Amino acid sequence: MTLIHRIKALNERASGLDALERRRAESAKLQQLLAQARPMNEKLGTEIQQMRLLHDEGINAAPDSSSAEAARKTLARLIKRFTENRTADSLTKGRDWQLLDDQAKATYQKLTDSLKDAWSQFVSTAYTGESPSNLERSLAVTDRNVDQLRLYKQTHTQLNVLARSRPQERGDFARVRELARQLGEIYQRFDFDVPEAVKRFLQAVADGGADLDLLTEEVRGWLQQQGSSGHYRIVARTGSR
Repeated sequence: MTLIHRIKALNERASGLDALERRRAESAKLQQLLAQARPMNEKLGTEIQQMRLLHDEGINAAPDSSSAEAARKTLARLIKRFTENRTADSLTKGRDWQLLDDQAKATYQKLTDSLKDAWSQFVSTAYTGESPSNLERSLAVTDRNVDQLRLYKQTHTQLNVLARSRPQERGDFARVRELARQLGEIYQRFDFDVPEAVKRFLQAVADGGADLDLLTEEVRGWLQQQGSSGHYRIVARTGSR
């Protein structure tokens, strides 16, 4: 091989190495852009799965689509540019790359808020009965009511915990419906048919002690009818009130 041929071969090899280095550098730039886009893409994918889960249960959670439509148009421009020139610079040229990121974030936030509201509304409409605090103010403090109210509070709390979370599977919807059914059954077991005089007496006992003038004949008769007159005893109050 002549010297000229050797120089030519070395030059071709150097050119090949230079092209390889450029491709590596370009690949690194594209990988960097991909790493920037991947987290939001995954988050949007998770929310879309949630939307489908709600849709399968008959719940429409689709938000306003304006930001998503704007993002699709921006993405179409980026794809067209990249098809014509497969470089990272073609993607980051101008404002479209940053604009797409902003539009994707706006779409994600709208979708997240819509899904949260849809799930919360589903839980709140599954059971529309009274809150434990409202019931506690209106119920007579009978043994049965106290027991049932404790169970009602526990079940109501479980429902509220579900409302503050997000559904992960269809079983979560069934769980909400089951808790709502249980609350309805517990509510039916409350004793609302209690005379006002008895309510005042029982509330005073619960608050620390009832005066004798609250122990009327009506109250005594009701206590005897319930078989609970032996649950109470008269104790002299010590000290001044």
